[in-house]
Amino acid sequence: MSITRALDYQALERSLNNRDGEHPLCPSTALLLASGGDQRIWADVATGRNRYGVRTTPAPEEISFSSTTASNISIAGFEEADYALCQLFRKDSLAPLNLDQWFETVRAEIRSLLGYAGAEIILAASGTDVELVTLCLAASLSQRPLTNIFIAPDETGNGVPSAAAGCHFSDLTALGNAVQRGVSLEGLPLHRIEVKTIAIRNERGEGRNPRDIDEDIIAVVETEIAKGRDALVHVLDTSKTGLSGVTRGAARYLAALAPGRVRIVVDACQLRSPISQIRQDLADGFLVAVTGSKFAGGPPFAGALLVPKAFVDELTVGAQMPSGLSEYCAAQDWSEPLRRRTAFTFTAEMNLGLSLRWIAALANLRPYAGVCESQQSTIKKHFARLVREQAKDLPSTMLHPGDNGEDIASRAIVPLTILDVRGSFAPLPRAHQIQAAMRDSHGGPVCHVGQAVRVGPRAVLRIGASACDVVGISERMAKGQSLEEAFEPLENDLDRFFGKWSTVNRHLQTL
Repeated sequence: MSITRALDYQALERSLNNRDGEHPLCPSTALLLASGGDQRIWADVATGRNRYGVRTTPAPEEISFSSTTASNISIAGFEEADYALCQLFRKDSLAPLNLDQWFETVRAEIRSLLGYAGAEIILAASGTDVELVTLCLAASLSQRPLTNIFIAPDETGNGVPSAAAGCHFSDLTALGNAVQRGVSLEGLPLHRIEVKTIAIRNERGEGRNPRDIDEDIIAVVETEIAKGRDALVHVLDTSKTGLSGVTRGAARYLAALAPGRVRIVVDACQLRSPISQIRQDLADGFLVAVTGSKFAGGPPFAGALLVPKAFVDELTVGAQMPSGLSEYCAAQDWSEPLRRRTAFTFTAEMNLGLSLRWIAALANLRPYAGVCESQQSTIKKHFARLVREQAKDLPSTMLHPGDNGEDIASRAIVPLTILDVRGSFAPLPRAHQIQAAMRDSHGGPVCHVGQAVRVGPRAVLRIGASACDVVGISERMAKGQSLEEAFEPLENDLDRFFGKWSTVNRHLQTL
């Protein structure tokens, strides 16, 4: 088997083994954290930032409320990734690990923090890669044509519609393979997969009634089953703007409607639902897609598919997987039980960058999982209230009534609608300008805000808290501070953040 392209692992091993003392070899770790992904996470030589505007080295002086999109790596995350790299390569390590042990350790902790008994883990470079893996798994258990039904195409990843159809969603995969965008994966005939979408908002950009969404998806599934097709149904736990689509009750009804013909996958890639909900989803037999690079605050491009035991048990030894999936998956991404059950030839042994990004994410997720869920909820909602209070007088923005629900606040996401000088909805490019200017070092600290999203006629930028924020506040409360006192450092960052935003608005209005 070949190893992930574009990296000389033997040279890296030599450099690690020649290190003196305990000082981290930051350049090697930072380089690897940006490997094993497509062009979106490659660092610009001049700025050290990727296309999301973040770094793979800690930048504690920068203010980040961009966890809905991507964040700079935390100090704890970088230190753990660097230490793990040493453990893997150094011959004089006190506890050297072989590859199988090293990757299984990563999967085991994801399973411990998020999983349910018997669940298996498949690592994937991004949420979009997870979609492709999910589709291939579902197709391997189905002998019929398959209809893939997902929610809110405008509020998931840009490449998800292509991946949902079983097609390459970029011209380069995370393993460095050149592919043709829009062409179906080898071994997955395009005519076999049909994609249906359900809107989460109406044409005015307002969130639809959850009951109407449930009725729509039930009708679609019933129609597809009657036509002799199987169905893969997505439950959107949290969209880019904090909405949810397809209730768990509807999902359980659909799974029972035609056992073995309707599969459920929960899109929890934002990772903003209670962990207890993820475990319940797995207990219900649902696949669950997560990432460590949104709320968890790990570097971008750290996805995983949690596969419940019931699904694993259905995979007979030798289950056929589309051969084209090998363009995306390395052998060590899959747990050994899943590798054993599938007739699939991996052409790459490992994606080291992906596992390092998960190690960094787990450094943040581990203490977060130790915070009781009621306190997590209290902190998230208080964050949303603070942001709304500070944002209400921000020039050229508005808090849209449709984005003020408690369900959105519980996700610690606040979407801000961007206005032009006349008070009308601004075009999407203006939101992109604000985001880029906030990240510029002129006029105040470097500030990160979630990428712009089009919501009906509106363009919104998203402010989100991360697991690191929740943990920091919880730790201060554990030392005896009140909720308000524990929030003071974050509130100070919000003051500086919105001060910078006001400066940016004034400047843009003069252009």
